[in-house]
Amino acid sequence: MVTVQRRTPATMFAAAAAGALAFSLVSCSSPDDAAEGTSSSAPAASATQSTAETGADSGDPTTSCVDGEQDLATLAASTLAVGVVGFDDAADAVDAGVRHIFIGSSTDLSILDGQGDPERSITALKERAAEAGGELTVSVDEEGGQVQRLGEIIGELPSARELADTLSPEEVRGVFAEHGRKMHDLGITMDFAPVVDLAGGESISDNAIGDRAFSDDPQIVTDYGRAAVEGLLDAEVTPVIKHFPGHGHATGDSHEGTVTTPPIEEMGADLAPFAELWQMPGVAVMVGHMQTPGLDSQDTGGVLGAETPSSLNPAAYALLRDGLQGLDGENAPGFDGVVFTDDLTGMQAITDLHDGPQAVVQALRAGADAPLTSTAADVPATVDGLVAAVENGDLDRDRLTEAADRLCAV
Repeated sequence: MVTVQRRTPATMFAAAAAGALAFSLVSCSSPDDAAEGTSSSAPAASATQSTAETGADSGDPTTSCVDGEQDLATLAASTLAVGVVGFDDAADAVDAGVRHIFIGSSTDLSILDGQGDPERSITALKERAAEAGGELTVSVDEEGGQVQRLGEIIGELPSARELADTLSPEEVRGVFAEHGRKMHDLGITMDFAPVVDLAGGESISDNAIGDRAFSDDPQIVTDYGRAAVEGLLDAEVTPVIKHFPGHGHATGDSHEGTVTTPPIEEMGADLAPFAELWQMPGVAVMVGHMQTPGLDSQDTGGVLGAETPSSLNPAAYALLRDGLQGLDGENAPGFDGVVFTDDLTGMQAITDLHDGPQAVVQALRAGADAPLTSTAADVPATVDGLVAAVENGDLDRDRLTEAADRLCAV
């Protein structure tokens, strides 16, 4: 039967979950798929890719790119991924130590390379970060369909559902490679895509997914998700698969309030695409805000999955990090790459529970590497909150260092 491999004693699952996860992981993968493993068609990690980018093989604790003597505030800032409005707030964030900025719906797109003043561009920000020591990641939500930020500049991308209905996986790889190259030319280095949730509703209004999903079939989602990942990697853009542990069968929209999934013992099919695709070199993962009954943790007095968003739940990160073990040698090793949260300051599933700095502390303590927040204006208060949490013992500095190390290695 499938078990959750435990490297720490933090989590426990309902016994019934094991059989369900085993069945789903095995049934969505043919022997040929299993033999492919990380897929022979997936591009090999380039010489510039660190081990922190290579799925289950990353995160070597014997190497580090974080200065162990650096100021605590700078260390804290380096874990943050923040949305920016324009050059000025982005520059302030970079100067504060932030090494990941997010291009969102409110961003002035003249900041992108080739779209405005070169001295107030992404390249200028990257140079600013390099002068201070470090590289700058620039991300965007460019899924296609209803979730695009750059369509007016680089052209529209069809929704995941339309792509799966009309094109082969190999053709989809080409589509994402072409779109990714256009993003790369603008200075983008990371895309919060593809969505590898299963389709659980016809419309995006059902649960915020709708046609953002390739299919309700986990094997189709895996095949097309792999193609999208490969295309982005072809374009030298880091893909981020989302929303772990699976949003497709959730009820509610986390932008507007609480979202609940089925119990963890019924989530095997939803987990299956993640378990396969996180093994691909170069992939990062985003954890969503869904509350999942049975995904419980014994850490810090006990956390119940039915009451705690996955992005703040140690059990969700343990499931991701520790991996799944299935029947007859069908194994999904744990993921050691970078783990993001969904937006912690612009979605009511979190803001109804915590203010921004509190949510960031909770996410890092639970196991996130890069807590995502909507605006760079939050950086000073968030850094102050993280520093205070370390100083009063609510957050271990080593946890900050671990998160920062994964991020700077990328």
